Amino acid sequence: MVGVEWGILQFEVLAAFLFVYSAIAMRRIGGFKFEVWTAMLLGAVALIALGAMGLEEAIAAVNAEVILFLFGTFLIVEAMVQVGLLQYLAVRFLCLAKTPGRLLLAVITFVGVASAFFVNDAVVLVMTPIVIAACGIARLRKTPYILAVALSSNIGSALTPIGNPQNVLIKIESSVDTLLFMERMAIPVALGCLTEYLVLHFMYRKDMRVGFEMSLPDPEKMLSSKGEAVRVGAVAALTVVGFLSADLIGWPIALVSLVGGTGALLFSRDRRQAIKGVDWGTIVFFASMFVVMAGVEKSGLLYGVIDFFRPTLFSQGSESVASIFGLSLIASQITSNVPFVAIMLPAFKAAGATPSQWISLAAGSTLAGNLTLLGAAANIIVLETAENKGETFSFWEFLKAGAPTAMLTSLIAAVSLSFLL
Repeated sequence: MVGVEWGILQFEVLAAFLFVYSAIAMRRIGGFKFEVWTAMLLGAVALIALGAMGLEEAIAAVNAEVILFLFGTFLIVEAMVQVGLLQYLAVRFLCLAKTPGRLLLAVITFVGVASAFFVNDAVVLVMTPIVIAACGIARLRKTPYILAVALSSNIGSALTPIGNPQNVLIKIESSVDTLLFMERMAIPVALGCLTEYLVLHFMYRKDMRVGFEMSLPDPEKMLSSKGEAVRVGAVAALTVVGFLSADLIGWPIALVSLVGGTGALLFSRDRRQAIKGVDWGTIVFFASMFVVMAGVEKSGLLYGVIDFFRPTLFSQGSESVASIFGLSLIASQITSNVPFVAIMLPAFKAAGATPSQWISLAAGSTLAGNLTLLGAAANIIVLETAENKGETFSFWEFLKAGAPTAMLTSLIAAVSLSFLL
């Protein structure tokens, strides 16, 4: 690779990285099955054990604000699940569907909107089994709707700086104004969801012609208690308001998330279960990911790709936007989008990146997550959750839907952001 002098460190990091990537891609090596978080944890531990990173260096690499943000948000989502509020909202929305095409549109819209204001990883954890159950009742092919959960969670989460972990990283490091971020991304996200719908509807057009009667449970029966649902819903709503006004009140979004999560915990039906219900695997994944990517950054292994785009990365206007999107599409498939952003943060800070360049990095890396199964953690979470329910899809089936969606939505966003500079 360009600019990399190969030594023991480079080989150690490359070996750990290839193991992590292979374990996530194949999910089984020999007789061992690897969850995405297990693979990343093993990679992080291996780097420390091999001496590629010191223990103190590894601890310093973990971004505590992101971990706390995830923890607080997962607490809110778990509280909503406990009282049946999230299920109630989802079923209410799905009840609007009268045809397979409208059901697909309902899934894309609901998941996209929910992912904009809650961590998309948490949203797909809840929505995947609900969508599978709805398709089972309607006797529809489940694959297009499962794929819609993954793709729309990535597209919808691009709307806000709190929709996914990489945007949270960018928000923390850049202090880009939340309302400016949403203003710039509103049109690309709306057109992106429409594009996703057209791609999936075309790919599965035969399945969209089937008639059915959607017979979902009574939404009211999803709630354990209306009073509890109102209290938890109020906490969730106030937390969203807190996220949107964090710049005005001067609170870090991690603190907003923790306050909201603590409030939701107080109103949880079972506080111990709420703690257990936190997606600890995802938290372990991100903590480990910070360590692995710190090792990759230290070794310089990704610099060959970055150096190709570097001359125009921080130039002016549309050239910079195009360069950031191009780099994001390629690099996010190598490291997944969150690690890619983690690696790019120092370079963007050192270059004094403009708000438009930070937003382009957020949009480019997020939309690039739809290109392949390994492009975003949410994709893996959807697959794992679906397989726990007896459903699955292959790497290639995801690629057939994800690649055109990622390319088209990235093009739309790049053009839109170029005009809004």
